[in-house]
Amino acid sequence: MPTQVTGFGGNFDRVAPVYDALSFIVFGRSLLQAQTTFLSAIPGNASILIVGGGTGMVLEQVLLQCHPRRVLYLEASARMLARASGRMLRRPLLGSVEFRLGDETALQPDERFDVIMTPFVLDLFTGQTLANTILPRLRRTLAPGGLWLVTDFVRMEKWQHQTLIGLMIAFFRLTAGIETQQLADWPKLLSEQGVTLTRSQSAVGGMVVSQVWQAATVS
Repeated sequence: MPTQVTGFGGNFDRVAPVYDALSFIVFGRSLLQAQTTFLSAIPGNASILIVGGGTGMVLEQVLLQCHPRRVLYLEASARMLARASGRMLRRPLLGSVEFRLGDETALQPDERFDVIMTPFVLDLFTGQTLANTILPRLRRTLAPGGLWLVTDFVRMEKWQHQTLIGLMIAFFRLTAGIETQQLADWPKLLSEQGVTLTRSQSAVGGMVVSQVWQAATVS
């Protein structure tokens, strides 16, 4: 049995078998399309860190569209990781991929990446955890001039959207044990990490944004 990794972001082992089906029932292909919106911004031959990529659908698109030199696929759910690696075995694609079980604490101090991707990850945490732990640790792995691609839910004023997001958070608190009870203002917190927003596009009626943030280059 693979070791389970648990933390403030919860553990998605219980929902791994039905995660993609649930996502499709509620959102269709909109969430996957949002995750791939800015893949064209990734330079060829890049080293890419994908955090919490789930069952691997976005990984397929990264390999197909971006032709990276290396991908580290970091996933805290053993079952999600198994499904992602199994997907690659069923459909071999060109590219060097390391599947690593763990969260941001599993990254080595000297690891650096040209690109970080956090697809629907930042919404799992409280603002305090993001500011003090998650974002600083990931930021340290981003090379100068590197890109951080974020796709995630954002706060909305419409009560319908607030209700849906509230139900999703309650569901994943129950099934996966995530810590947050409401969406943190992750764009504000990310802007405090020394990265600059360069591109942004909304999806799902504004509930989801796809963004590209860039680290400063070293002069």
